[in-house]
Amino acid sequence: MKPPDGLKLALAQPQIREAEAADGREADATGMIRNAGSSGADLILFPESFPGPIEAGGSRDSEPEISLACKEAGTAACWGRIERGEDGRFRTVALLTSGSGERIGRYVRSHPATGDVHQVLSGVPMAPGEELGLFELDGLRLGITICSELWNPEISRVLALRGAELLLAPAGGSFHRVAANWQLMARARAIENELYVGLTQQLFGDESGSAMVAGPEAVLATLTDPGLLVVDLDLERSRWLRGRDDSMQEPKEFDALPGLLRARRPELYSDLGLPVPGLYDYDAAGG
Repeated sequence: MKPPDGLKLALAQPQIREAEAADGREADATGMIRNAGSSGADLILFPESFPGPIEAGGSRDSEPEISLACKEAGTAACWGRIERGEDGRFRTVALLTSGSGERIGRYVRSHPATGDVHQVLSGVPMAPGEELGLFELDGLRLGITICSELWNPEISRVLALRGAELLLAPAGGSFHRVAANWQLMARARAIENELYVGLTQQLFGDESGSAMVAGPEAVLATLTDPGLLVVDLDLERSRWLRGRDDSMQEPKEFDALPGLLRARRPELYSDLGLPVPGLYDYDAAGG
């Protein structure tokens, strides 16, 4: 299938109400899917583990309602929850549902947050997944990084080398003093990999949101309040940048250096695949 020349992406940035039940978050999610469909969005991105269950041990299955809403709206959705596996361990999962209501992707967060993040937000540590998140939606290859995975440049670079033209970056929230640099990471990933990055989060308390769509040359839009952000992506432009090399010609035809994926020398980067002392033990932490 020929990749599309463009995509209309919606970012959902919901307000989290502490006393709200799981079915309330589900109603928020399905309502946003229908609103995104009314806006002509091809895909809506929800934050990490939204609508949930957000906490470990939750049993509500939102997939039937999400699938129905996607089918009615004709809009695909990337949404999340915490799942308990047959081994008894919990994992953070992002699911991709097509505009016809079918599940077309499931990504298990491969680099869970270090420290006490999951214990505070979800109640237990998270076990890691074993694969990176690369999927195809109507001919478009897209990658998924969950929350702090956006800060790891190797993940996004590998996804770009595997053909991702859009990076979905659902995050948990509670950024506060880290928010500006979180948005900077989204911009950096977009620029260095010549793709589009959609970043969104859940809003806890009176936190300002960091939802953003960043392109390889500029930030397209941001949203600080709860709500929906809908942005048109020019995929032909990012392909043009990937296929060009740098130039001193004036006036320049670009606002960020082109050809970065072409200008690599992989034979010099072997150290990236070597283990080094002090690496975080994800399996032990998630056990």
